[in-house]
Amino acid sequence: MALRRVAGPAAVLALTGIVQASPLPPIIATEGNAVPSCVTPAALMRFVEERNAPLHRTIDPRLRNIALLYREIGSCVARPPEKCVGVRWDYAFFQMLIETNYLTFRRPDGTPASMSAQDNNFAGVGAAVAGKPGEHFGDAATGVLAHLQHVLMYATVRIPAPVARRTRLVQDDVQAVMRRLHRPVTYTDLAREWTGVGKSRYAEEMRRLAERYSARFCRDQDAGVRAAMAAPARSR
Repeated sequence: MALRRVAGPAAVLALTGIVQASPLPPIIATEGNAVPSCVTPAALMRFVEERNAPLHRTIDPRLRNIALLYREIGSCVARPPEKCVGVRWDYAFFQMLIETNYLTFRRPDGTPASMSAQDNNFAGVGAAVAGKPGEHFGDAATGVLAHLQHVLMYATVRIPAPVARRTRLVQDDVQAVMRRLHRPVTYTDLAREWTGVGKSRYAEEMRRLAERYSARFCRDQDAGVRAAMAAPARSR
């Protein structure tokens, strides 16, 4: 069962075609699946700026510190009184860059995408049909929380009061599919269901973004840290 959720901005990287995506890390962060120390909010925003500068594209000033929100919220998406559960927020951030075309909310030809920065929807949540706008959130922090709740939901963690209506609607169906894996749910699994295409380039795009970031900002780290950017963690 494919649970399609294809956002307009996702098309900016031409996420079409059928390829075998490389395995990505599990969604839930653990001691053995932690965000590498070379991944910092400041470096992530430099990564965005360096990509956009040659294209003479800028981002909404409100979003200049959005990587900090991904780290703060991503470290504990499910919060008390529920058990605190964090996610590999670095990969959620890379997914957001795909969906928003590096926070420009523009297509490759420079025309506006179906969602704008003012929607504070950083993953096209709610855009279940191509070309259909997704949900609107009141501010950036709420939008980041909505995205990360939707990501964590894929890992079969029950979200008791999701911010996004779409999360509330599909939670039971998505988790029924993911439980059949009988193993930790990865970002590769998420990509497969997110796009509604059995083997899409979506996971591969996330992997390539992680590799580009690692090559630029993790060069001084040892090989094990760099590998953690792309290789799935061992189940414990």
